Amino acid sequence: MHGAAPSLTEIGRLAAIAAIRTTLNFFLGREIAQERAEMAAGRPKEHASGPPRGQAPSVP
Repeated sequence: MHGAAPSLTEIGRLAAIAAIRTTLNFFLGREIAQERAEMAAGRPKEHASGPPRGQAPSVP
């Protein structure tokens, strides 16, 4: 454990990490909930990253 009290820089860094983690957790939770709702409705989700796995990209 630290022998001295943490500096303001260390506290600020810890606060920034906590804020980033909280924000990422919030948006990931929303995305998971949306994915579950789409799966329950029987609709495949469209991915912007490319074709579904196992399919070759279409060439124009």
